[in-house]
Amino acid sequence: MRKAILALIDFFHPPFKKYISLHNFRYLVTGGTTFVLGNVVYYLAFYHLFKTEEVDLLFFTLKRGIAAYVVDFAIVIPLSFLINRYIVFTHSEVRGRVQLFRFMNLQFINILLNIFLYKFFADVLQVYPTVARFVVGFLIAGFSYLYQHYFTFSVKKLSKKK
Repeated sequence: MRKAILALIDFFHPPFKKYISLHNFRYLVTGGTTFVLGNVVYYLAFYHLFKTEEVDLLFFTLKRGIAAYVVDFAIVIPLSFLINRYIVFTHSEVRGRVQLFRFMNLQFINILLNIFLYKFFADVLQVYPTVARFVVGFLIAGFSYLYQHYFTFSVKKLSKKK
């Protein structure tokens, strides 16, 4: 499965080879895929799963937008870790459980950033909820890449083969 996914991604890299490395292209494609999936899940949860403005979830009452984020995160976070570990950052020498711990720390930070930024855009600036979700996701994507590249998976520069 991994080889098939990489072959598909790598097939589309040549036109961009001049501008972006294969590693960064893979991250962009897989990150973009999980980003789109997250937006689809968020949309479906916001408009079809939750019908009221306030949602009772276990011991909490959440606004519909935040509840949709919970569903989004429950699906996208595990998928994102697996994709990053087995597709993008395959040269990492960090142990799997350490990667998972670091990745979950990043997700906790991202959840807080998502909630704060979403509330800022949707509630303070009155941006339409789906648009706010998109803007927040885009902003956090750059931060996440740097965090994962330099900390979670600690990828060292690959030596060029002669």
